[in-house]
Amino acid sequence: MKKTAFLFSCFALCVLNVFSQADIFSGTWVMQSNTDENNPSFYIELQIAEPEQQTLYPAQLNIRYENFNAVYQVLLVKKNNSQLVIGRNKYAVKEEPFSIGTWTILLNGTFDYNKNTAGKPVLSASRIASKRYGIPLPAILSYEETYRPAVLSISNFLKEAPIHLQKINQQPWRSADANKLLHSYNAPGYFGLIDTIYTKTANAVINFSENNKADNDTISVMLNGRMIIDKMDINQRGSLQEIKLDTGVNILCFFADNYGRVPPNTAKLNLLFPEKKFTLDFTVKENMSANFIVAKIYFNPDQKQQIPADVIARKTITEKIKQRNTKLIDSIKAEAAEITLAIWDDAIEDGDSISLQINDEIFMPGIAVKKKPQFIKVKLFAGENKIIFIADNLGSIAPNTSILEIIDGKRRKAYMIDTNLGQNNAIKIIYEFKPTGDL
Repeated sequence: MKKTAFLFSCFALCVLNVFSQADIFSGTWVMQSNTDENNPSFYIELQIAEPEQQTLYPAQLNIRYENFNAVYQVLLVKKNNSQLVIGRNKYAVKEEPFSIGTWTILLNGTFDYNKNTAGKPVLSASRIASKRYGIPLPAILSYEETYRPAVLSISNFLKEAPIHLQKINQQPWRSADANKLLHSYNAPGYFGLIDTIYTKTANAVINFSENNKADNDTISVMLNGRMIIDKMDINQRGSLQEIKLDTGVNILCFFADNYGRVPPNTAKLNLLFPEKKFTLDFTVKENMSANFIVAKIYFNPDQKQQIPADVIARKTITEKIKQRNTKLIDSIKAEAAEITLAIWDDAIEDGDSISLQINDEIFMPGIAVKKKPQFIKVKLFAGENKIIFIADNLGSIAPNTSILEIIDGKRRKAYMIDTNLGQNNAIKIIYEFKPTGDL
């Protein structure tokens, strides 16, 4: 078991250190609405992370207008090579001095990739026009009188103002929060991604239903980046559609292309496996006026192991963290974007084994602590990074102890890691990310 866990740890390290080719969407995009000193201007900044399977893009949106300053997290989904669909839900990380609440739904539709007359990359917002969204919007009169003009200006801007974001660099948004958006169980809110579906069957069937027969809703369906249904009128749907899954993780995207005659879109997709049925429904509260619903489907034909090793590791480590106290042993600043952890036992090699959780996204189980140092490279996110050390056992001599050395360029700092079955150790590492490579 330890050998298998260690091999998995090595695999996780390889994944952690893979550098993907530059993606046309990943990077920082900005817009200044005007430069007239006599009129307030809007400043928009969109930071897009590296995608999962070239489809799911976590992003962070910053909106500034007069004294209003807000930061939102949002999930974008690639529909084709030049279009990202905007998630309905924008999770507010910060809103000052007031909150615009559900007015963020007005920035719906897509970001379309093109180039301006100077040949520079541009993302332009293309909204799905609607007079209603099926969810309550804040009343302007509910705000303090001094804020009402700003709230009205912001809502109008989000709904109909031309938004053309220019790319200023190709540095993907790097944050521990980015990965959380890709996992429903770890996300701070709902981003249109349902819980992962596990199946031992490769073949499935999808069909559709429309909750408003007088409507003209159209939908599209994409599986693993391949459009399998393109702009279909839900009332003119044909027979059942068969799909075949790839081994491993599959990403199924259900898109609302429009809102029909009676907004919003009210289509429903039924996903039928021999052993179970799932529904992706635009009429339920959390998906009302959404532009997409995404399902991750994990197919494993191995009857003996339905749940993948990384899911088991994540679940086991997460449970140990929740059940035990976690002691913070230090908080340090890092100068490099990548550090190295060196772990070893400087006393008697007694069979100690530890697990690591890095930034709530990398889970490394069953690392045997030996006399010879083991080196683990960790790429840091901007801001706060957290590494938690969890004892898997107590070895033959309790407690579970090891030496940790953090190598940051030419700087080194060593710690005694002293964990047991009731207490974890943690270290916070602060890294100030400095983008480079402006376009």
